[in-house]
Amino acid sequence: MPGNWWPEARTGELVAYLDDAELTRLTALMGEWSVKAGETVLHRGDPAANLVLVETGEVEVVDSGLGIVLARIGPGGVVGEVGFVDGLPRTHDVRAVSDSRLRHLSREKLLGLVDAAPLLFAKVTVALAELVAQRFRGALADLEPIRAFAADLEEPAGPEPEVASIDELEAVDDLGSDEANALDLIRDLARKTARDRAGL
Repeated sequence: MPGNWWPEARTGELVAYLDDAELTRLTALMGEWSVKAGETVLHRGDPAANLVLVETGEVEVVDSGLGIVLARIGPGGVVGEVGFVDGLPRTHDVRAVSDSRLRHLSREKLLGLVDAAPLLFAKVTVALAELVAQRFRGALADLEPIRAFAADLEEPAGPEPEVASIDELEAVDDLGSDEANALDLIRDLARKTARDRAGL
């Protein structure tokens, strides 16, 4: 490919590869939004028509069902990328941690760049794809301890215990209510199993 259209990355997830003119053009397409600390920015289940860029302040992604904060996003960061990409409803709530100034980009405005500014469209799309991939990899890394724990549960910790024979189990049934004899039989079975394992 002649030349190198891939400039040095600037700060910010969505604008990482834009030059100054491209950033100005993209910013002109974005709406502005000011929110107060504690205000909900995005609601889980709502339509996801916009991608949100944090210009100043900080927002947090919240799993309201579990009552936990999944991520905090500061200036230059992006939220709402999953629904923006696939067009499905929002997956989590997002609320402002502090008074914040946000910008939002609609899918229609981004798609309008396909013909109007294809290079700008390509750069934003690549940055968005990198962001989704990075967060996917982050989610996989967060799941690794759980996967390791699940794998440990599937593998037996030691040799599988031997099962008593049918005759031995029937002998327990024949004892009726004589608990002392039943306990003696269980002890004998345990001793026999231990001897068998030890090869005696």
